[in-house]
Amino acid sequence: MSRSLLHPKHGLLPSAALSGIVLLGILSPASAQTETPDWSACAKIDTDTERLACFDRLASSGPAALEDDAATEEEWRQPTGETNEDPFAEAQAEQEAATPPVKKSEPVALKRRLASEQSGERNPFVMRGYKPNYLMPATYTPTDLSRSVYDFEPQHAETKFQLSFQFDWFEDPFGPNTALYFAYSQLSLWQTYNTAFLGAEGDASSPFRETNYEPEAGLTLDMDYSLAGLTFKRARFSLIHTSNGQGGERSRSWNRLAASTAFGRGNFAGRLRGWYRLPEADENENPDITDYMGYGDLMLAYKWNEQTIAATLRNNLDFNENKGAIQVDYTFPLSKRVKGYVQYFNGYGESLIDYNRSISRIGVGIALTDWL
Repeated sequence: MSRSLLHPKHGLLPSAALSGIVLLGILSPASAQTETPDWSACAKIDTDTERLACFDRLASSGPAALEDDAATEEEWRQPTGETNEDPFAEAQAEQEAATPPVKKSEPVALKRRLASEQSGERNPFVMRGYKPNYLMPATYTPTDLSRSVYDFEPQHAETKFQLSFQFDWFEDPFGPNTALYFAYSQLSLWQTYNTAFLGAEGDASSPFRETNYEPEAGLTLDMDYSLAGLTFKRARFSLIHTSNGQGGERSRSWNRLAASTAFGRGNFAGRLRGWYRLPEADENENPDITDYMGYGDLMLAYKWNEQTIAATLRNNLDFNENKGAIQVDYTFPLSKRVKGYVQYFNGYGESLIDYNRSISRIGVGIALTDWL
């Protein structure tokens, strides 16, 4: 019995037959493992963890593990049986449904302007705009600009440009949402084409006819107050100095205390400002300037498809000798950084040298910033 085994039919198997069966059972798995495994299916798995696990199992268990791993990956990528289903679509839809729609009374344009200012305030390499920054190389006024104080004869065509910036030099001096700010604006009127090279008469050499310098400082108070369908977002209390930096008969300057508030609704925004002229020791330069410049101004602006149209109005509110001014600004995109710019002015006080002379002017150029 030690050299044979039982067989169902014959009762016993010879030991030689048993040795052949055992040898076949040993050699068959060995020959299967010597086959070169197919690694390409593992490489198709997207997930790093699953792909590495696939390679490990293939190396240790053979091609069967590869088939199981590929099936697992397919099930993970298609849990619902749909090939293009976004697993985050449902959560995003729920979030959008929970987000309340923007109200029509929300001051969208004004909030974007203020948010842009705050972003620029945190970046030391960005100049934070205040009034519009523009350059108009082509302007024309039919008004005779001649004055006895000039040593040249002004032309009707000239270049007009403005530089204006602001920054907060002390934040939260009186609690949250307050700041002490400084701003500077410079307006220049340049007789660019008044030169003999371009055929002008006389010895003029493209002089600057007038430049106004306007530093100001004060307190900013940010708020969120609604009244009559408008949202008031900011108030300012300012000390403003304006001068043309000239001496003698060409000298012009005045100092003001001003209070202003910015408000908006949707794509519409505005600023209402009033001022009081401070008495000066020498009032011989322009003692009647408030008769022409009034006691405040109103700026209204509207944003539409990256275009902005704005109007600034002044009036002395004197019904007997009414004087005022209006300036209309229109900007439209030219590139990501530069905007096309059109300006129309009519009235008194375009510049200090012309505070008591009514001027009409039309000009075109480019702008880097506008009111919105």
